[in-house]
Amino acid sequence: MDSSEPILIWRRSRSRFGRDSAFSPRWDGSSTPPMDPCRDGLPAPARRRMGSRSPHRATRVLAVDHTAGVAPFRKKFEALAASPGIDLTVLAPDRWVENYRVVRATAGGQPGYRLLTGAVGWPGYENRGFFRSGLGPAIRSVRPDVLHLWEEPFSVITFQALSLAAIWAPKAKAIFFSFDNLSAGFRYSYRPSWLYARIERFAHRRCAAGTAVSEEVVQVLRAKGFRKPLEVIPHGIDLAEYSDVAQGTSDAPARRAPAEDVRGRLGLEPPVVGFVGRLLPQKGVDLLLRAVALLPSPRPSILILGDGPARGALEGVAADLGFGSSIRFLSGVQHDAVRGFMAAIDVLVLPSRTTPKWKEQFGRVLVEGMAAGCVVVGSSSGAIPEVVGDAGLIFPEDDVEGLAQALRRALGEPGLGEALRVRGRKRVRAYYTWEAIASRITDFYARLLAA
Repeated sequence: MDSSEPILIWRRSRSRFGRDSAFSPRWDGSSTPPMDPCRDGLPAPARRRMGSRSPHRATRVLAVDHTAGVAPFRKKFEALAASPGIDLTVLAPDRWVENYRVVRATAGGQPGYRLLTGAVGWPGYENRGFFRSGLGPAIRSVRPDVLHLWEEPFSVITFQALSLAAIWAPKAKAIFFSFDNLSAGFRYSYRPSWLYARIERFAHRRCAAGTAVSEEVVQVLRAKGFRKPLEVIPHGIDLAEYSDVAQGTSDAPARRAPAEDVRGRLGLEPPVVGFVGRLLPQKGVDLLLRAVALLPSPRPSILILGDGPARGALEGVAADLGFGSSIRFLSGVQHDAVRGFMAAIDVLVLPSRTTPKWKEQFGRVLVEGMAAGCVVVGSSSGAIPEVVGDAGLIFPEDDVEGLAQALRRALGEPGLGEALRVRGRKRVRAYYTWEAIASRITDFYARLLAA
């Protein structure tokens, strides 16, 4: 480890967390590591299966993911575990905070893979959070061929895992995952920026490859000088979960089946323009309200599904614009129930605006909208144009008239809405199902191990 690596964290953490911590593996530096009860206690055939890799055995993968306690996020692991030749183990925090809610994970068997858990410090802080226990034993017991860190290359968990893997799995191909589309030049909106820069440089040296949520993130990583293999791995969905919302053939959904019931309960007249997500200034919902106000009468109804600190201001804007009973704000809706409300939305809008410290990293709701049979409209912020492709409409961010024009086209141009719905469904099937994503991941593993 050279002088530019963040060795102070390692030394201080050993003294703070003790011999059984995630930072400090129990090893005295001799050439033979101590017996691993998770490995050496196995019968001899099992120990042989976990030995040196042969062309005929499954590829051992250890995935470390601070969000793996969230059930919908584990879908990618179910699909990956179903892939031929993959022996998958996933490590998750036993307690995490996601979207202001405490999520607890229980170790045990999952469909096709093993789920391990460990205690974490700073739960909910994805970059500074760290494993207090569980990470070292997981690496020792699995001895992975591939160590896939579903963590930013500048996160403390990435630093922990790479440091421990150097001892317990030195031949593993380590891979990081990144959403970060802002920190070009190793300058971060997170503090302390200098620490994250040192950790990311360390990860660039130690990792064999990286994965990124979008091509824009790939460009940021290349600008930082990362020249090793990179693969775009987007967010995914289970398309079958939308079958009751987008009914009909696989690529031409007749999606209005549950819409009348939902609209009737909400008291909204069609057509309906909607937004789904956190109500934050950078999400641009005020822009959506002002754009709808520019449309000719009768204006569409509006459904805003979500909550956040900007809600009060948005309700004030809606009142000033005279929307009255034609707009509904719904909060407290569980993720599994969102699909049902999407049935009522004809045009789903994500009007995000870039700020000095934020721009849209992906826009998962656009994928969900396409799967649900909505026409999707998004701003030019961040990865939105890449996610939508030719299956929706894009307008210049922070441009009220541009958004109004996109809405006029989506609602009024003959044949356009149905054509975009069909393209959206095809795009989801080709790029954003968990099965399609698992195929990309396993192909990437194979290329990496063959190199």
